[in-house]
Amino acid sequence: MTTLPERSEKSTPAKETGTAPADPLSPPDGEPDAVGGESARAWGTGNAHQMRRSHVRGSSLLVVGRILTLLLTTATQVVVVRALTKSDFGAFSYALSLAAAGRTVLSLGQGRMLSRFMAKYEEHRDYDRMYGAVVLAVGTIVVTSLIGLALILLFPGQLLSTHDPSTMDVVLILVILAPLEALDQVFISIFAVFSAPGAIFFRKFLFTPALRLGVVLALAFTHSSVEFLAIGYVAAGIVGLVVSVAVLVRVLRERGLLEHMRPRRTRLPFRAVFSFSTPMITGELLQLSLVVGGVLVLAHYQPAAEVASYRAVFNPARLNTAVLGAFVTLFLPMAARLYERHDVEGLRRNYWHTGALVAVLTFPIFTLTGPLAHDLTGLLFGARYSDSAIILALLSIGYYFNTALGFNAYTLQICGRIRFLVGVNVFIAALNIGLSLVLVPHYGAVAVAVANLVALVLQNVLNQLALRRTIRTGFIHRSYLQCYLAILVCGAVLWIFQWTLRPGLIVGLIAATAASLIVLVASRSAIELGESFPELRRVPVVRWLL
Repeated sequence: MTTLPERSEKSTPAKETGTAPADPLSPPDGEPDAVGGESARAWGTGNAHQMRRSHVRGSSLLVVGRILTLLLTTATQVVVVRALTKSDFGAFSYALSLAAAGRTVLSLGQGRMLSRFMAKYEEHRDYDRMYGAVVLAVGTIVVTSLIGLALILLFPGQLLSTHDPSTMDVVLILVILAPLEALDQVFISIFAVFSAPGAIFFRKFLFTPALRLGVVLALAFTHSSVEFLAIGYVAAGIVGLVVSVAVLVRVLRERGLLEHMRPRRTRLPFRAVFSFSTPMITGELLQLSLVVGGVLVLAHYQPAAEVASYRAVFNPARLNTAVLGAFVTLFLPMAARLYERHDVEGLRRNYWHTGALVAVLTFPIFTLTGPLAHDLTGLLFGARYSDSAIILALLSIGYYFNTALGFNAYTLQICGRIRFLVGVNVFIAALNIGLSLVLVPHYGAVAVAVANLVALVLQNVLNQLALRRTIRTGFIHRSYLQCYLAILVCGAVLWIFQWTLRPGLIVGLIAATAASLIVLVASRSAIELGESFPELRRVPVVRWLL
């Protein structure tokens, strides 16, 4: 098994003191830093502790963005569910799932992992290869998009067969979202490498969700068709892409990187990028099996109404990955830089700190979507979707388990455990689809939730066992046992209380708040919020909690 070299246990003196080679992006010495008053540094030029602090603060802004996005997305979903018939909503959800699948396939694994290579080349000041990696990612998406769209337009019946043929028009419209969202992921990765959380906040978490909410409100007020909704989503994607280009130019100019953009000297790192990203397509395919695979099986064996029962609560369940998704954006370039420096101690410490922090911040979401699933489903979607409560609860367990263990798959990728990950990804994807095929004809949407739960738990157990040797750590690091034990006990007690007594939404919210505060207090030494945000210590009540 691949492990980091022993020499990585000790950092060089330069890394211990936070010094680094001269960087044209660094402000003058002594200039105030936006992070805690330290002397300013470009992202990645400090040691592991300094990078962790910057990562936490930048990711916290993205968490706020995710929360804002989730509020906008949830409002959008509620309006769509109530504005469309159950069959139309099922057709729209099915088409949106296919667009998400297309986004993953078209990038050939390069979208999110682009930040890994850009961070590597930027760390070595190899700007020609850094920009070459961007050219490869964009070029790959353009080529695969042209081929994919041509095949769909030529053979729509063979490639997009559905249980309800009336959904075909919606699918043909929304399939255009796939290349738009694939390109959008490229921009997000670039913003992450250049430490531009503000740009990510605006572009990903505010602008596009607000546009989509506007489209949905227009649908509700005009009583338009589901085709109108699909066209509006595509238009919002195009506008968002144009805005991303404008924001990227501004970010590059502010950081003085435009002068390093030399098209004639750009070097395309074909071998390095594709030898890494191509095997990792299996990871993207695993996510497709979780997000889309079960829905496809469900659409084949069951009517659109059953698809709607599942998809209505799918996004609320995925709220358990909201904080994780916000932190991974900046975690990838940070971990890649530490790996390039052979700083295994810093990588291990940052992995567990980030994992524990994400688990604690996500726990309040889990209390709402897990123990309070019955009340939440009724509140959001009404009595028509009461049978979806058990689906929401099952999905929430799986996704929170995945979140609580942190970025094990991404860390294994960065450490080169490619063969192991390919094997796990293929096995888990086959298991998920197999369980769905066996159970869906008899149990419908609940079967898809069960299959996802089993797949998510088993995948993370296997990855965590591999991580033990790769970065020399325990299944749960001893410094964080108290944090995870508090989560387990508080979650179990709240679940028993809620599902046995059925006290109602108000009492349930009070109990969930109490459980979340207990978890925060029990974990305060592990997550180090007071160190990352010293200004919070000036707030009386928060100071005691931290």
